[in-house]
Amino acid sequence: MKTLTLIIFFVTFEFFLLTLSSCNKKFDEPPAYVPPDLTSTLTIAQLKAMHVIGSSETITTDDIIEGTVVANDSSGNFYKQIIIEDSTAGIAINIDDYNLYTSYPIGRNVFVKLNGLILYDDNKLIEIGGSKDANNNINPIASPLKNNYVIKGTVNNPVVPKVVDISDLNDSYQNMLIQLNDLEFDEADTSKLYADTSASKNAVSYLLKNCSNKSITLRTSGFASFAGVNVPNGNGSITCIYSVYNTSKQIYIRDTSDVQFTNTRCNGGPAIQTSIANIRSMYTGHDIKIGAYKIGGVVISDAANKNISSGSVVLQNGNAGISIYFGGTITYNIGDSIVLDVTGDSLQNYNGSLEIKTTGGTLKPTPVATGKTVIPQELSISQINANISNIEYTLLKIVNATASGNATYSGSNNLSDGSGNITLFTSSTATFANNNLPTDQSDWVGYAKSFGVTKEFLIRNTSDVTTSGGGNNGDGIELTTSPFTLNFDNIATGLPKGVLVKLSSSSTSIGIDGAFSGSQSSWSNTSSGFKNYAGATGLSSSSDATAQSNSINRSLGVKQTSATGYDPGAAFVFEINNTAGKSDLTLNFLLQSLDDGVGRATTWQVDYALGDNPTTFIPVTTSPSALITDGTFASTPVTVNFGNALDNQNSKVWIRIVTLSATTGTGSRASTGIDDVNISWQ
Repeated sequence: MKTLTLIIFFVTFEFFLLTLSSCNKKFDEPPAYVPPDLTSTLTIAQLKAMHVIGSSETITTDDIIEGTVVANDSSGNFYKQIIIEDSTAGIAINIDDYNLYTSYPIGRNVFVKLNGLILYDDNKLIEIGGSKDANNNINPIASPLKNNYVIKGTVNNPVVPKVVDISDLNDSYQNMLIQLNDLEFDEADTSKLYADTSASKNAVSYLLKNCSNKSITLRTSGFASFAGVNVPNGNGSITCIYSVYNTSKQIYIRDTSDVQFTNTRCNGGPAIQTSIANIRSMYTGHDIKIGAYKIGGVVISDAANKNISSGSVVLQNGNAGISIYFGGTITYNIGDSIVLDVTGDSLQNYNGSLEIKTTGGTLKPTPVATGKTVIPQELSISQINANISNIEYTLLKIVNATASGNATYSGSNNLSDGSGNITLFTSSTATFANNNLPTDQSDWVGYAKSFGVTKEFLIRNTSDVTTSGGGNNGDGIELTTSPFTLNFDNIATGLPKGVLVKLSSSSTSIGIDGAFSGSQSSWSNTSSGFKNYAGATGLSSSSDATAQSNSINRSLGVKQTSATGYDPGAAFVFEINNTAGKSDLTLNFLLQSLDDGVGRATTWQVDYALGDNPTTFIPVTTSPSALITDGTFASTPVTVNFGNALDNQNSKVWIRIVTLSATTGTGSRASTGIDDVNISWQ
C-alpha cells in the first residue's frame, strides 16, 4: 500500500513539473508579424483601364491589387474611404465604416481581393465599391466584410508625393498623392476659413494660383477637423490627393500640415500680421510650418527671474497667449511689446502645450514699446483646470489660494483655493527657488500650462504673490511706475481694474454704471452700449467686419444712441487710488471716431474730481482744444496736462473722458473709441 502511494506521488509530482515547465512562457511578447500570403495579379493602372466611364463593372475574377494607403478619414476630409496607390496609379476604396485610419493608417500596405467588388466612377473619378442596391446605386463595402476584401499588410511603408506641375495633371494622377509647388491663396481669401463651420457644414472651394498664373481648385469638407482654421498666407508647396469632378480638376489635403506656404508671395508682399489666437487655431493635432505671418503681443514672462525654460518667452495678445522658443539668451522684460515674423517657424505641441519654435538664427526683434500693462484674468483653479487649453500662457490671477508641499518654492507644490487644486511649479534655476514657500492665504498672478497630463501654474517672481487685495489701497488704479499704460487689447476678458464706464454723467455726478460687453463688436453695430472695438490703428474707414475682427489692436468704445444716459452722459472713467508723492500728472490717449458717415457730432471733454464720493468735476484744457467724434474716420492724439491740480493727493483721483452736451446734427450717432491711454508723472 505504501509502495503504491509512493508511485502515485512520483507520477503526480512529475506531471506537475512538466505542467509547470510548459506554462513557463513569455506572455508579454506578441507573435511575430506574418504578412499575408498574397500576390497582386493586376496593377492599379491595369484595373482602372478595365473601366468604361459612365458605367460600372462587377469583377468576377480572383484578381488582387496591392497598394499603400496615402490618405484616410483621420481628419474627416475623406469620408468612409481610404486612398491607395502603387507605382502605376491610385484609387479610392469605399468602405461603410468609421475611423478607418485606425486599421488603415497612412503607410500601411494593403491587398484588395477584387472578386465581387465593383469598379465605377463618381463624376469621372474612378473608385471601388461593394455592391449595388435595387436602384442600381453603388454601395461601399459593408463594414463586416471589409477584412474579407481589404487585407492588411505591413505598416510604416514610405509615402512620398510625386512632384507635378499643374499643367501636367491628367487622369493618370487620379487619387495619387502629389506635390504642387509655388502656390498661394488669393490674398482676399487669407482671412477666410478652410470650410463652412455652420450647422450646414458645406464644403468650400478656393482657387490656388502659382506665380505663372496657373491655377487649381482646393476643396475642403465642412466636416474636416480643420474646417475652422484660417487658410494660410504666403506661398509654397502643397501635398494633396488629386481628384476630378467631371472636367474640373480638384485637390484635397489630408490635414493642414500638407500646406507649407512659408515663402514670400508672388508679388513679394510682406507677411501679414495676425493674432496669436489665429495662429493657435492652425494647430489640429500635427506640428506644422507657419505661413507668411507676423504676430504681435506683450511679454508676460520674466527672463530675469528664470522661472521659464532658457531661450523661451511667453507672449500674450488679447485673450490668447503662446510660448515662443528662440534659444540662446532672452533679455525681454515684462511689458515689452514685440512684433515677430513667424514665417516658416514651427507650431508644435511641446510637452502638452502649444509653442512656436523659431527657425535657427532668428533675430529677436527689438521691442516696439515697453512698460505695457496686461491685466490678469481672475479665475478659480477649477475654471483654469477646465479650460487650460484655451487660456494657457495668458496672465491669470487666483485669489485666496494656499500653497503647500515643500519648504521652498523649488519643484512641484500644491496650490488650492477651495474650488480645486493645481500644481504650483517653480524651476530649480529660478532666482527665488530656495525662498520659503508662503503658507498664508494669498493672491497669485502667473500663467498656466500643461506638462504632459499635469496642469501647472507658474509665477514669474515673488511680486506675483500678495496677500488678498494685491497690495493696493483701493479698488482703482495704483500708480507705481511712470508711465502707467492701458492698450485695451485684452478687454475681451473684462475691463482693467480702475477703468469704469458710466451713463447719465453730469458736472456734479459721476453717473451710473454702464454695461460693457467684452465680445467684439463692429463699428457699424447700431445697438447702444460700451464695446470692444477694433482700434483705428492699422485699419481704415473701409475695413470690413472681418478685418476688424482679425485686428489685434483693440479699443474701449461706446455706441451712442437716444437711449437714456448716452446722449449726453456717456463717460470713460479712470479711478486712481491716490497720487501720493507724485506731481505734474499728464494724460495722453487716442480719441477715435470709428463709424464713417454718421450724421451727428459728439463733443467730448476731459475733467477730474477728488475724493471717494465726488460731487464736482472740473474741466481741463486739452490739446487739441476741441474733441469731436463724428462722420469722419479719425484717430486723434490727445494730451492733457493737469499742472499741479492732482499733485500729492492721498485720496481718490477721478479722471473722465465724458460728453456733457447733446450731439448736434441729424441721423445716427458716433461710434467712439479710446486707446493707448498713458498717465505719466514726476
